[in-house]
Amino acid sequence: MDRDAMLEALAEILAGQARSDGSSPTAIDGIHAFRASGPSPLRCLVYQACVIIVAQGIKRARVDGDDFDYSPSRYLVLPVALPIDAQILEASQERPFLSMMIGIDPVMLAELVTAIEPGGPRRGSAVRGIAVSEMTDEILEAALRLLSCLGSELDCRVLAPQIKREILYRVLLGPQGELLRGVGDRDSRLGQVSRALQRIHAGYDQRIEIAALARESHMSTSTFYEAFKSVTSQTPLQYLKEVRLRRARQIMVWEGATASLAASQVGYASASQFSREFKRRFGRTPGEERAWADETGERQGARPY
Repeated sequence: MDRDAMLEALAEILAGQARSDGSSPTAIDGIHAFRASGPSPLRCLVYQACVIIVAQGIKRARVDGDDFDYSPSRYLVLPVALPIDAQILEASQERPFLSMMIGIDPVMLAELVTAIEPGGPRRGSAVRGIAVSEMTDEILEAALRLLSCLGSELDCRVLAPQIKREILYRVLLGPQGELLRGVGDRDSRLGQVSRALQRIHAGYDQRIEIAALARESHMSTSTFYEAFKSVTSQTPLQYLKEVRLRRARQIMVWEGATASLAASQVGYASASQFSREFKRRFGRTPGEERAWADETGERQGARPY
């Protein structure tokens, strides 16, 4: 099967999984299908560690002013969770944007890194936690086989994990393999920052001491700050605030919560402080942001990724 035929088959399966706009979980653990029926403005999201493969259309991820466009010819690699501004660039009702997200299982990743580099992965400095790579026929063909498992509950349970492993293996051997190898190596700077990010995402609604994160990462505070900013383009405190504000926005826009409820759920003790910081970050008050989301249709759609 040539590449165009594989992309057409992939798009057909994804269209059946994501029948309305937004992200839809599939019967395969860790795999989501995504549809967008038209271009969109930049939206503030938090992506989890994943590989995203596109069957149709073009999407943009913006991090710290830098753009990463991904399409059927380029896949996105996110070895760690990151706040991202995402925008659909090319999509229509007749030809929607269609993609699949493959969540990165850290245990599977560590096993693959050990198998590929049995003597231990190459140590390196922390690298930025996002990249795009040219799509290969091997990855595309494996993605199609993975989604084809959806026709059988047994295939989803038995074959799908092996094909997910194959895709991660192919990415590890590709141009952005260093990103994933760094996360799979617990002693690398990227691996240490990755664990700190997991702590932040698991407990952003609680009090988090940056010095404690540095100690848990086995780094001095100054080294931790340097490594953290290299990966995320933000200091730990900036990142924590960004995650809290973006999560609060999601709670208000997608779940219809009030500003005070959203503030308390993400760890703000003061609703007025939350409102000030929210307006400073997004340029609108929480109420204005909900109204803007209504106007743009964001609140009517399923949750994006």
